[in-house]
Amino acid sequence: MSSAASPVNDIARVIRALDMAFMEHANAKDAAAVTEAFYAEDAQLLPPNAPMVRGKEAIRAFWEGMLPAGAGDLSLDTRDVYASGDLAYATGKYSVTIGGEKVDGKYAIVYRRQEDGGYKVVVDAFSADAA
Repeated sequence: MSSAASPVNDIARVIRALDMAFMEHANAKDAAAVTEAFYAEDAQLLPPNAPMVRGKEAIRAFWEGMLPAGAGDLSLDTRDVYASGDLAYATGKYSVTIGGEKVDGKYAIVYRRQEDGGYKVVVDAFSADAA
């Protein structure tokens, strides 16, 4: 029996490290760092009740509007990670405080392997749970 970790477990560790960086930067309200650490140049953000946001610069502008507007105490909990070839996806739950109120929700994120071997987000979709 091999003691080597499976490729999906390796990718899950990379994705969870990206989650940690996202939480750290988002909770520091650093939209530039969030965007640089997490998103590919051609990424798409699908926020709830808003139009699709395309491209890294537009995503940065989105987070520059959202983070200082009272979003904080973000927590991500990636539950499942799947991978095939250069693509991986993860689903999970989040919790964030917006305007003093706690909001729980879920997300599905698609990652693509980059030239350096790391992963970046190419599709990020999230929505709050029904009250």
